[in-house]
Order: sequence, then structure tokens, then C-alpha cells
Amino acid sequence: MHNGNCYTNGSYFFDNDIKGTSNSIQCALAGTTLNGGEWVTNNGLSVDCSTDPLHCHEVSSPNATVSLYISPGQRIQPTGDGWYKCCLPTNCSDPNTNIIFANIFRWAQIETVTVDLPSNKTVLPQTYTLHAIKIGHDDHSSFLHVANWYYESESSSTELCIGQMDSYNCTFMYGDGMSVDYGNGKWDYRLTVTWSGETITSGVLSQSNNNGDYLFRFYLDFGHPGHSPVTRNRYIFVRAPATAPSSLTEVNKTATTITVSWTALDSSDVDGYVVNVTNDTDTVQTVQVEGSSNNTITLNGLRVLTTYSITVRAYQQLLGPASTISVQTLPGIYLRHNGNCYTNGSYFWDSSVNSVNENISCVLPGTSLTTGQWVRVADPDNPVDCNSNSASDPFCCTNVTSPAATINLYRAQGLPAAQEGWYKCCLPTDCSDSNTNIIFANIFRYSEIKSFTVADLPFDMTVYPQEYKLNCIKIGHTNYGISMSIGTIALANHTGCYDVINNCPGTQLVSSTNTIKYTVTITWDGMTVSSGSISQSTTGNQMYQCRVADHPGSNHIRIRNVTIKVPATAPSSLTEVNKTATTITVSWTALDSSDADGYVVNVTNDTDTVQTVQVEGSSNNTITLNGLRGGTTYSITVRAYQQLLGPASTISVQTLPVINSINWTLVSSITQLNNTQYRIDCLTTTDINPSTDVYWLVNGVMKSNSMYTSIDVLTYKNTLLVYPDPLGVSVNVTCIVMIGGVKYSQSVILHGMIIL
Repeated sequence: MHNGNCYTNGSYFFDNDIKGTSNSIQCALAGTTLNGGEWVTNNGLSVDCSTDPLHCHEVSSPNATVSLYISPGQRIQPTGDGWYKCCLPTNCSDPNTNIIFANIFRWAQIETVTVDLPSNKTVLPQTYTLHAIKIGHDDHSSFLHVANWYYESESSSTELCIGQMDSYNCTFMYGDGMSVDYGNGKWDYRLTVTWSGETITSGVLSQSNNNGDYLFRFYLDFGHPGHSPVTRNRYIFVRAPATAPSSLTEVNKTATTITVSWTALDSSDVDGYVVNVTNDTDTVQTVQVEGSSNNTITLNGLRVLTTYSITVRAYQQLLGPASTISVQTLPGIYLRHNGNCYTNGSYFWDSSVNSVNENISCVLPGTSLTTGQWVRVADPDNPVDCNSNSASDPFCCTNVTSPAATINLYRAQGLPAAQEGWYKCCLPTDCSDSNTNIIFANIFRYSEIKSFTVADLPFDMTVYPQEYKLNCIKIGHTNYGISMSIGTIALANHTGCYDVINNCPGTQLVSSTNTIKYTVTITWDGMTVSSGSISQSTTGNQMYQCRVADHPGSNHIRIRNVTIKVPATAPSSLTEVNKTATTITVSWTALDSSDADGYVVNVTNDTDTVQTVQVEGSSNNTITLNGLRGGTTYSITVRAYQQLLGPASTISVQTLPVINSINWTLVSSITQLNNTQYRIDCLTTTDINPSTDVYWLVNGVMKSNSMYTSIDVLTYKNTLLVYPDPLGVSVNVTCIVMIGGVKYSQSVILHGMIIL
């Protein structure tokens, strides 16, 4: 303990700070009785408590204590600078004694050298900061000769930062530094280093100049040249692996994964690994693998048939050098038709796959076909028989075993209605194999709806009315009719469409497959959906339907529905919670999270929108509206929203009036009517009841307001009469007005002979 503060083992003490008994270092062991305890000098000798410069004071109990101090006017000699130990309750020769160390130093000392390491091991370049904390004498301009950072290698010591007197400068090609004065002689000399991995090919941080770990030294030279100045050195290691992980190898790969492994490093050389995956110049993913023995990783979520650069670095406190390999993912299973590739879930018109030369090819590159098959999803137990066809199985197929497993499916006879729909292809094994690769295709007659979707839903819920689009994509037969509707109301209806002459207002996407997109733009005002001149009132979720029928016979009708989530009801119990002259707070009953994603609060004055606020979260059902005008009536509308806004609840709230004139001129006049009577007038607004909302205090006694007149449409004048007092007692008179629950007041003091 020193100066009332506790210190840990290994603390430092400036000799100037421990002069005199009141500044002693107290070594104490609670609950023991002193029995030979002592301080021992840096050369192993017991401190002689009766000789200069060091003295001690002992306390036997209840806590064994030996206090060490320097006599005033004395100082420790250079030979006395260093580590001291205190042994309690017995002397230091007792192996069972308790020991604590303290460093007593002259001039200055390096208390600590530490490093702030990068928290994220996955990012290059890495930046870290070295700190050297100097303590002791505070006169740098006179006594600081050197405060330098060095980089140490086997063959040399390279100066990185130079400190002298009050200056500090770093001339380091991979870093910079600064000094910070904490006061009372404590300084932080900092060196910030940027490490870019093995891309550093020259200078002290290059791999060729070290064995992985980086050794830095802080050197301090301080003191009066004629009074034995001190020199101090402190070292710190920053650990980094010396070598890259070896034997980086591709273990396995699929269309979307790559597995790699490498030779694990010893635990003394590595804490873990960082795996970085790039494609061209883009970083795809970076993974930190903890533990030196974890030397295999599977990288997921990759793209089909894509080449990736995979880099592995070991790390300790910093990243080490890298090993890199290039790996291409497999193509993955895909569909091909008429020379074009198709993705999973594609649609095929039966008329376009009606011969062996117009087949749908299911392909898995890099594999050999074993038991792969096509299967109708609705009848999984009866796969397509590639060698024969019938009314219940109108398809045939041809196979290619390698180098890419392939099954070519084509229609060998008419496609009955019961056999159209979804088919799946499994490669290279059959669909019962859980590890097989699967892709789906829809084979249809006449026309089909490829997709029916909602586009451009509003992101900003505060914009009103709301607008979005319905997109229905038709594929297949060139003669058809198409409509989009809500309920029984058709928003768009096109009949007799013939793609050859483009007589309907669709957008052609793919001519070879007669893929046409039809779009309807919808406007929603909270009660009605409209498109052009067509409108329909609705509440709650909006379900739209797209209908496609082949023309002219309407032999087959396709229907797709899409639903947009809209709150069905307005927030209930919309209530004013509080208000001031410039704010209004309202609340409402929160809707369930399944019925609302949040709320939109709209504030208007007359026809002008004052503000609109989007409140996220279904449970957030209170809001304070700021920046309003005093004495103004606002209409406040609250709507819940999901994908669109729901119906509204509305209340009207008037802010409190601005009482600026009352704040400053509440007591408007004091008039002496005659030698025996005075009148005090107090002005208030007319939107109060002067008989109940105005009262007076006279020397703390409440008086009712009984005299008031309306002087204009906005102002009451309230009057109180007072009379002289021959004893000359001063009177404190206060006019108090309650407006909207807020108290306004002003006091005056009438001096000299006035009384009620």
C-alpha cells in the first residue's frame, strides 16, 4: 500500500515518491503477527532499518506490517535501484513465508510494454499498437535523452521511433507513432505497426528478416548527466507463424462445395487458421478455424462451375504467410433443351419435346450414370420407362453414361391431362438414393402460367397512396386468353391473344418458348385497389388471381393466386396520452405480430401534412410527435402495415397554447388608485375559466379570483385590490393561472405599507 492505495505484486515506485514515513511503502499481511518479517534489497541483503537511505517501520499486530521509506534529503544510490522483496510474517529464509516484490527506481522507469492486437484475425492488413509506459521524473526537457522503439533481429537492431526531450517521431515504413502525456511524469510512447503478410518483401518486417515472431525493444535514457542517469530496456514479442500451412490440397468438391485440407502445424507454432475464398478480385467468404489440429474445412454456398482461389494462413497473435490453391466447382445437375441450359423448376411445352431430337436433357457433369431416372412427382413409385411408352407413361428416353451422366427425355405420344405436371430427374443414381442429385421440370399441355408475382412493393411505408405491380408470365401455346383479377373484378382481361401477331399488350421474354409477361399496375389508398379506371373496395389481405385459358376452345385453364398481406383492421383505442405546446403523445392498442409489422403515424393540419413517422414493430404502440405549433389542432392518423398499409384510426388533438405573453407580462400593471388602495392586473388567455383557473397568493395565502373582465376575444384581465398598511409591511403577491394542466405564475413584491 502507498498513499492509501493498494498495489499488486511487481509494482514500481519512484524514489522521490517514498520519502518520509508518511509516504512509505507498506507491506502488510492481514491477520498475522510479525515474526522476523523484512524487506530485502536488490542484492539479496536485508534492509537495515536504522541506516540511510532506506528506513522501515514495523507493526507486529493485528496485521504484520513493515513499511519502507527513504529518509528526507536522501536518495537511493545507483546500486540500490531495482527489485526489492518483502517477506511476512517471517524472514525471507523461511520457505513458508509470504513474498511480494516492488521495484524502487531512480529518475525514470519503463513500467510496462504492451500491445493492442487486432480483434479480427481474418482481415489483412493487420494493425497493432505497442505501448511503452514511462513513469518517474516529469522534467523531460532537461533529463529525457532517449525514448526509442527498436525492432530486434538476430543480426541487427533497427531504430523505429526516436524520443528526446519533448519530441517523439517515428520514421517507420510500415507504421507510425505518438506520445501521450498522462501527467505526473507518466507518458505513453506508442508505435503503431501495419502488417500486410508476406507482401512485405523488404525492410525489417519482411519474412526473410525474421523467423515469424517479431521482437520489439523500448529503450529509455533519463537523468542528469552528472548524477548517474539511468538506462532501461524492455522487450516484447508479437507472435506470428513463420511458415505457411503446407500440402494444401483439394479433398472433395461438388457443384456448391469445396473441401480442402493441409498439414497441421504444431500447437506451439499456431493457434488456428484463416481460410479466405475469392473469385476474381471479390472475397466470397472468410472463415476462422480455431485450433492447430483442425486442418480440414468444407466451404459451402459456392456457385456452380466457378473457379475459386483458396488461401490458408496460420495465425497466432498475427497472421502468417499463405498457401493458395485454385479449385473449380463441378457444374452441377442442369437441364438442356434445344441447345440452351435451364435451371431447376423450368417449364416445357409438350409440343416442344415431342421427338428424340427435341428432348429435355438432364445432365450431371463429371459423373457416370448408374441408376439415374426421370420420375413423375405425382407418381414417384413408377419412374419413366425409357424403352417403352403408353397412355400412362407417354415418354421415352435415351442415356449417356459418361463423361457426364445424361438422360434425354422426350414425348413419344400424346400427353394426357393426367400425365402433365412436375417431373424430377435424379442423377447419377435413382431417386431413392438420399445422396443423388435432383432437378425438377414442368411438362405441360397448351399454355401454362410460369409465374405470378408481386413486384415493386413499397419500401417506404410513409408514402401514400401505395403503388405496386402484378406480373403474370405465360408460356406455351400461342393462342390464349389471360386475365388478372381481385375477387370478381377483372383488373385486366385480354382475349383472343395470338403471339404470332402480338395483338395483346404483353412483353415478350423468350420468343422460342412463347414466354410473355403481362403487367398490371395497382394503386392502393387504404380502402380501394385500382388499376386505370377499374377499382374495387377491399379490406385485409389482398388475393389476386391470374387466369390463362387456351384459345379458342379453352380446353385447359390455368390459375395462379398471389396474396399480399394487409392489416384487416385499424389500430383501436387511439388515445391522447399527453400534450404540450409543441408535442402530442398518443397510444393505441397494439396488434398481434401476425397482423402487423409496424405502424405509420400521419399528422395533418387542415390539408397540409405536417409529419409522417414509420414505427417498426407490432408492439411499439406509443409515439410522441415533436415540433408542433402551440394552440393548433392536428389530425393524427395511425395505420398498421405489413406489405401494405391497413385502414386508419384518427383523432383530433389541439396542442396547448403558447403562453409567451403570459410568461413575461402575466402581471400587466400595478396601479395606485389613491392613498388607501392599489390595483394589480393579471392578463390571461380566454380559453380558460377565470373563476376556477386563476387564483392569487398573498404572502402565501390563497385568494380566489373574483374580479375579471374580457378586454378582447383573446384576453381576460383579472384584478386584485390591496390597501396600505400603516406598519409598512411588504407584501408578496403571485398571480397563478392553470392552462391545460400547466401552471403559469408571476410574483411581485409591494414594498412599504401595503396590506390586503
